[in-house]
Amino acid sequence: MAETPEPPPGLTDTRALLVGYLDHNAAAILRKLGGLSEADVRRSTVPSGWTPLGMVKHLACTQRLWIRYLFAGEDVDCSWPGTAEQEWLVTPEETTGEILTFFRGERDNCTRLAAVTSLDARAARATRRTGAEEHPTFAWVLFHLAQSFARHAGHVDVSRELLDGVTGK
Repeated sequence: MAETPEPPPGLTDTRALLVGYLDHNAAAILRKLGGLSEADVRRSTVPSGWTPLGMVKHLACTQRLWIRYLFAGEDVDCSWPGTAEQEWLVTPEETTGEILTFFRGERDNCTRLAAVTSLDARAARATRRTGAEEHPTFAWVLFHLAQSFARHAGHVDVSRELLDGVTGK
């Protein structure tokens, strides 16, 4: 996957910054999987047991939850993969292609919604992030996803280095 550059430092459009950083970090995560064997994308390098492919699955589930279920209020079937812990696990029946397609589809859903939604708009469903039930703004949801993707891109960086020594962008 080609590198998606960071948004330019002079950019002042908040929506373009948020979506730009989401795209930048999503591309970095997928690039880190490029060149890994099927065994390596399913191999954990950390005691908690997550794998690079499991991270991609988790991030796809995260986008589905925040964008489609909570924000847009869609009647999304979240029965797969099951529990929050299961979204990190890749079963032998799940293919790399299926998980990458799921991830890209949820990125596309986010991008489409971002193109037509006010940053001040409130989520259709509430969440309990601070103990109180709140309907977050779309700007908050995008920022939450951008910081989550950035954090997890760093995790995948380290995992890749531990798997085969590859470092860098």
